[in-house]
Amino acid sequence: MGLQIFKDVEGSAPQAVRAGDLIFVSGMMATDASGKMVASGIAGQARVIFERLMALLTRVGADMADVVKHNVYFSCEADAVSTFLDELDSVRARYFKAPGPTTTEIRCGLDREGALLMVDAWVVIGGRRELLDPPGHWRWRKKLPFVHGWKVGDLLFIGGQRSLDAEGNVQGIGDIEVQTEEAFRNLDTMLRAGGGDRNSLMRQNTYFRFFGEGREVTNYWEKMTNVRRRYMAVPSAAGAGLRIQGMGDADELIQVEGIGMLGDDKQRLQPANHWDWSIPNTQFTQGWKIGKLAFIGGQISADNKAQAVGDDMETQTRNVFEFIRRTLAEGGLDESDVAKLYIYYHAEGSWAEIEATRAVIARVQREFYPEPGPAVTAIRVAGFAFENLLVEIEAMAVARYE
Repeated sequence: MGLQIFKDVEGSAPQAVRAGDLIFVSGMMATDASGKMVASGIAGQARVIFERLMALLTRVGADMADVVKHNVYFSCEADAVSTFLDELDSVRARYFKAPGPTTTEIRCGLDREGALLMVDAWVVIGGRRELLDPPGHWRWRKKLPFVHGWKVGDLLFIGGQRSLDAEGNVQGIGDIEVQTEEAFRNLDTMLRAGGGDRNSLMRQNTYFRFFGEGREVTNYWEKMTNVRRRYMAVPSAAGAGLRIQGMGDADELIQVEGIGMLGDDKQRLQPANHWDWSIPNTQFTQGWKIGKLAFIGGQISADNKAQAVGDDMETQTRNVFEFIRRTLAEGGLDESDVAKLYIYYHAEGSWAEIEATRAVIARVQREFYPEPGPAVTAIRVAGFAFENLLVEIEAMAVARYE
């Protein structure tokens, strides 16, 4: 199985990569081919993005009904989140018929001045589909065409699971342990609804809000993770833990999303002498290969005691790509098999400084992934699970041969 690359213009980054019936869509902003913003305002940018997504899917042989998962990364002030999402929903709801895709909304930093939102998507053409909608599950406060999850063949796509009740009210306000328990219990419920369990989870990302510094960062992660571990398989899914600015409700501290795949014939990708987590003997996992798919969890520039290695973006990025390479190799894969990268990085300062930081990451990426390269979603985060980290990168690969 080869990877088909779809680009806007020659020399540009891929907009989408197709592997058989699975399509990985890059993060899309309201920009032209040169990266210049072509719309202002929430509704204006949303219309540009979803029109472009619709046109792109036509090019790759799909349509909006084939979108099973979409994530929205948005930038606004904390007190404007509700208004922002109302305006966004008034636009995006026109592009999806119920039941539509799963959704996860993450408030974070983008890397273009004037950009308010970015959208990426996972798309599956055809396949036997089953809506995952467990009775008594949490609900949104307003009527939307989005769903909690889809089962497509053996794949389970689960949208952002939250600490909400059936009326959309936040549970455990101010308590990260209660909210973590609720979010992971909801994720567990979704996996079972799809005929699987926590052992079926291949990719699991945790987004959490915390603005402490220094050792407080690791302490907070460990407090949250001691709850998470009660809901994790042994060994666990691969994934990433990301500190962000916020979510769809100002009182939310955590959301978790996942992709699962049914079947027991899977290979754990766990290179020897790799970086490790701060909690000993966690049985966390660097990656999984199942069938033709490989999920490489968020790789960081750290040692075997979760201490950051390298104090500049170039050093850390190169170390991260080396770790991805080593994890891929455990499954007999290399960079040419990678269809999608998720790049999470920390950068502050002026827009010129942010652009320079992003350029460093892109330059190092090209050393490992010559053009055209994989599809990419890149966002600026508030931080990571451990202090002094600057970048974390996930990879999704599709084996060319079996």
